[in-house]
Amino acid sequence: MCGFLQVFQRGRPVDRRRFDEAFALVRHRGPDFSAIVEHAPIRPEGGDGPEIHCVSGHHRLSILDLDPRSNQPFQRGRATLLYNGEIYNYRDVRRLPALAGQAYATTGDTETLFEGLRALGADLLPACNGMWAFTFLDSAAGTVLAARDRYGKKPLFYHVGADVICIGSTIAAICRYLGTRPRLRRSVTDAFLLYGIMWPGAEAEGHIEHVSEVAPGASVSFDLRAWTTRPSAWDRFDPHAAGVPAPAELPALLRSAVGDRLISDRSVGLLLSGGVDSSAVLSAMHAAGLTDQVHCFIGDTGKSEDAEYARRSAQALGIRPEVIDLGYGGETFERFLSICRHQEKAFPMLGNAMAMSEMYEAIASRGVPVVLDGTGGDEIFGGYWDRHFRHALHDAWQARDLAWLRGNLSGSRENRRLRLELWRAVNPLAASRLRDRIRRWSSPVQRALGLHRLDLPTPDPLEHLQGGLTEALHRDTLFGGRLGEWLWQNDRNAMTYGIENRSPLLDYRLRGYMATPYHRKLRDGWNKHELRSALDALTPLPAQWRRQKQGFRWSSMRFLHENRPLVLELIGGARALRARLDLAPYLDLVRPGGRAYRSAVTARLLCLAGLEETLGATFE
Repeated sequence: MCGFLQVFQRGRPVDRRRFDEAFALVRHRGPDFSAIVEHAPIRPEGGDGPEIHCVSGHHRLSILDLDPRSNQPFQRGRATLLYNGEIYNYRDVRRLPALAGQAYATTGDTETLFEGLRALGADLLPACNGMWAFTFLDSAAGTVLAARDRYGKKPLFYHVGADVICIGSTIAAICRYLGTRPRLRRSVTDAFLLYGIMWPGAEAEGHIEHVSEVAPGASVSFDLRAWTTRPSAWDRFDPHAAGVPAPAELPALLRSAVGDRLISDRSVGLLLSGGVDSSAVLSAMHAAGLTDQVHCFIGDTGKSEDAEYARRSAQALGIRPEVIDLGYGGETFERFLSICRHQEKAFPMLGNAMAMSEMYEAIASRGVPVVLDGTGGDEIFGGYWDRHFRHALHDAWQARDLAWLRGNLSGSRENRRLRLELWRAVNPLAASRLRDRIRRWSSPVQRALGLHRLDLPTPDPLEHLQGGLTEALHRDTLFGGRLGEWLWQNDRNAMTYGIENRSPLLDYRLRGYMATPYHRKLRDGWNKHELRSALDALTPLPAQWRRQKQGFRWSSMRFLHENRPLVLELIGGARALRARLDLAPYLDLVRPGGRAYRSAVTARLLCLAGLEETLGATFE
């Protein structure tokens, strides 16, 4: 994986001192090679108007074709590619009719993407299977194409001002070149204080003012001479029209998706979590005879059965995994600040955001720069009872499928979470009243800060959705739902230590399984039933029919308790936070410690204060 920065300045040269300072902030994303190119000015048509000056910088993490011939910025003629990601089927792309007869000087995907874009532009992207964020500059035409992959796994931000355009992999680099502090939108900050998640959204408008984000499955075309932008969705996936794949197709697709993501010229690892998703990746890997190509890693916090299930799955295949013992909430305060710096937005202080930082650091120290995981299984195959069950019930009610309901009632005897969701689904009015009562209730901490006066709807795209399961999964994956949040956290945690994270279950050929019927996903008290069943045709594993993975149980309460002086000092000293909120009543309430101090609100304030401390973020 890589990181880059590109700056266009109208009417005057790019400030190289500021560019170099900004570019240095992206260094962690590409530790293997760095280069900066200062381009010849782009002259206005007819000689009327200011020249456009441009500087491009790229930090490379070398994974495919380690030879310097694949270094970036990748240039031929007056075209330049800055690229972060992997196209796993690049050999197939080379055989497209538009590229027939093209001679290649490299053995990687960078040159393939370059020549494909030169021949087809954004029309190339539907044929690509992978993850990416790139800019393609055509200096002769005075245009730039910036695009992201279907799920937005790789980040891509931009700013368009009166005389400057910045495009880059991180918000901090763009703000550093502009000489501004990142300013969080007030509505986004308030929603985080209320709900604890800063949802990434699915639109160009991000959480930072004046910094936009290329949307997942979209591109932005920049006409430099006219100084205009034109966003466009190159991926027009509609799960309702995609056709319903047969269950028998899934095992072969899983084998192919996993095999494609093992293409690497460097060592590859697998995060084995003890859940069905990473177990499905391991099962497909074993069925294809590929396990000897991978190092298996297990993270153990000592507070759940996850690591034990992961060990049993590996041992069933004769694999000796490496177990990494993770501190159960005992992270140092310095690590927390590092996470704030690299996340670039507020995050819930849970295992996915906190413990995974330590996990990736340990893997990087073992010389493994590529890691596969099971991300996407919950969102594609229906893994969240609390988010997906009521939508499946909507479909079952429409079909008058009483047998399905009886099967889940029977299955709920062993599944406490399902019993709760059944009650909510069967008693929607009572559940709605209960949720409203909980939201109206305010704790002393909320009242001390005045948060009880905020009246904002949750940004969760599923909160008010009344439709069926396919629509819910579509929103959760592509419209600012849960998947976007996890991808954001995983990318930043992995790239902090120069690790490329790959997710086979996000292979675009598996997207059709969002549209398979509810009774293939949630059945007899099991979630992700069709994914679990696919392991029968691959390699059955102990975690296949495990009821519910717990996930990393990272203890925010322990962290707050062990670091109380530092926590209160950081929150109390946050000038921008004090300008946004009256912190004095809150600090008087929580200084003695106790339940008020250990509340979720304290963790949220701490995260915002961490963003101010590390990025200079403001919240006014």
